[in-house]
Amino acid sequence: MRGPGWVAVSGMDLFRLYEPFVLEVVMIRKPWENLLLHKKITVLVAVLVLFTLLTGAGYHSLVGQVRDMAVEQTTDIMMQDYRDELKNLVDAMAPTLAAAIEGEKDEKQVYRNFSELVKNARFFADNSGYYFIYKTGGTVFVLPTLPDLEGQNIIDKKDQKGNEFIRQLDQVAQSGGGYVKYWFNKPGKGTLPKLSYARMIPGSNYWVGTGVYIDDVESREGEILSNIHHTTSSFLMKLYLIIGNAFLVIVVPLIVLMMVTIIKPLRELTEVAEQFSEGQLKLKIPGLKRKDEIGNLARSLDRLGTSVVIAMQRLQKKN
Repeated sequence: MRGPGWVAVSGMDLFRLYEPFVLEVVMIRKPWENLLLHKKITVLVAVLVLFTLLTGAGYHSLVGQVRDMAVEQTTDIMMQDYRDELKNLVDAMAPTLAAAIEGEKDEKQVYRNFSELVKNARFFADNSGYYFIYKTGGTVFVLPTLPDLEGQNIIDKKDQKGNEFIRQLDQVAQSGGGYVKYWFNKPGKGTLPKLSYARMIPGSNYWVGTGVYIDDVESREGEILSNIHHTTSSFLMKLYLIIGNAFLVIVVPLIVLMMVTIIKPLRELTEVAEQFSEGQLKLKIPGLKRKDEIGNLARSLDRLGTSVVIAMQRLQKKN
């Protein structure tokens, strides 16, 4: 009894389904049958080697992608930690600054109040962290590390990559707060990549920001990449050595064994058959004790030779 999902499929339907595959096999089969056995073995070995090489190349590429993903994710985690820390520092200081100037109209007093809170504030392990305060529009108001710039408008200032980072900080601050990455001088270290966060001081036309040099992220990224590269390279080298040794120790001997146990006996039996055709029937046939197809062929030739001899003896008796 057929189930409800049963669908009748005719032989013609199956033929149409597999026709492209069948035709392809037929097209390949004829030239394959015409190849000598040692050439067939050579082709099979070449296919095996090619498959191994392609598999190795694919695995090598996959390992490289995993390595890059690991470095990228590690870098993202480190950068996110910096972003969170910068935002927390600025978010904590902004309302404090707002409270310090609440109701104050005198700009000089505002400056003094801000300076008292941020001039000596330092953070991070190397004390490279500090607050900076600007008026909207890019005028430096309080800048502890470069007080000579206070009062100057540097909205057009660019870093070594051509980024107008003050303008960008001014824009993100007025947009509710945001991050800007740029290059800036670090005392004693030169110009290094830096990430800063800025936001408006509530109820004022000033914005406050702070930044962190992220050269350690790049150095850490290089260190991680080097470690992963060393580990993966060592692993891949061992893998390739194992595959190479396996090929030399297993595959090559098997090929030689096939040549010796298959091709050589077939050639000997072919010579026996040719001598049979020339009337030389009393020959020692190799491989009679073998249990495989070559042994069967040898025994068939032996029976053929015996049959021919008997037939010729009968003819001779009749004559």
